Amino acid sequence: MLVRWMMRRALRDVPVWVQVAGVAALLAYIGWYNFLRMPTGGILTAHSEIDRPIYSYWVNDNWGGNLGAYGGGSTTCCWSFEGDTAEVVWILSMSRAQQEQGMEQERHSMTLPMPERTREDRYLHVHFLPDNQVKLGWSPDLFSPYEERSDQEREAR
Repeated sequence: MLVRWMMRRALRDVPVWVQVAGVAALLAYIGWYNFLRMPTGGILTAHSEIDRPIYSYWVNDNWGGNLGAYGGGSTTCCWSFEGDTAEVVWILSMSRAQQEQGMEQERHSMTLPMPERTREDRYLHVHFLPDNQVKLGWSPDLFSPYEERSDQEREAR
């Protein structure tokens, strides 16, 4: 009751058309934010096609975890991916024997254009390729956009 009284008192000198315009603007913003705006958040998932494990990797300073040689499935959530480029940084793993022999840590980085994204895309797939190459792609599920899918898998979506 107190809130209603305060609202009436605050709005008594404001014309009705200004009140209606304010409510319409607020509803338009809420609609745009929830239904029309391109999302910026996402989930990182990785796939390795190299013969060494990856100790750790990051995309635009968002940590993605680690993964084995010729492996995949490293998934971390929930990150913000804004901008037109993505900087991917990764460190290759070493065995204890390699460390004791004085082998230096191998750290690589690459800046790539951020791939095209649709409103349904939630997963940013990072593919580590031979010769220190990386490719990125968005998808709405855990299936990479670079993997072949059967008709049954497509229909299950």
